[in-house]
Amino acid sequence: MAPWSRLAPTMVGRMRAPNPGRTYQVRTGTGLAASSTDSGYAVDMPRSLRSGFVALAILAAVAGCNSGAAVTSFDPTTPCTADGRFPGAYPDLEAQVPKSYMSAAPETLDSGRNCTTANLGSLAGKGITMVRFAGGTWTFGAERAAVLARFTADGLDATSLADLYERSAKAASRTNITNETTPTVAGRPGYRLDTETGQRTQTVVVWPSATAGIVNVVITDDLPDARIQDAIDAFGGH
Repeated sequence: MAPWSRLAPTMVGRMRAPNPGRTYQVRTGTGLAASSTDSGYAVDMPRSLRSGFVALAILAAVAGCNSGAAVTSFDPTTPCTADGRFPGAYPDLEAQVPKSYMSAAPETLDSGRNCTTANLGSLAGKGITMVRFAGGTWTFGAERAAVLARFTADGLDATSLADLYERSAKAASRTNITNETTPTVAGRPGYRLDTETGQRTQTVVVWPSATAGIVNVVITDDLPDARIQDAIDAFGGH
């Protein structure tokens, strides 16, 4: 069964969520923070997001806002035997990540690959043996953050990636799913998952890129719906 298939599609184009989150101000300054040793997206986001999003984070956040940890380097030209990521690993994918969100460049940008069953999760059961990813992280103070990422793999589609996030959210003991919808994004069928962990809200939006074989992902922590839409718009319809 496709994820969230019991739900009728919601808005076409613009997206709307029942929980607008909190208002916030964009943090001034940039400055890179060191990255986490975890090799998937969202595990590298702020601690509050990671505490509730650790399951959702199997694949989903790139660059680190968690100081003191190191990236996992590898040779991108060799067969994948271990998960890893670092800036410049896959420059072709990094070049496809939005260069600006909220009038700012990403604070961190890197790319990598996952091939272990632990990080592939339900994708491994679909015959996917390696996923490449790239993405950037923006933070806005009070541990509010957004990750804009792109994923690619033989056999990967938005439905499979959305299913991974849904399964992971259901398996996370401290995370409650508050809303699951199937919006149309840039004219293509997408998936949106809204969750709560304590006082914090998290959102994952997954939809197919206009480029064959690429899946777009937006992950946010405690951002209002308008800022989630801005993140989607940052992809420029790609």
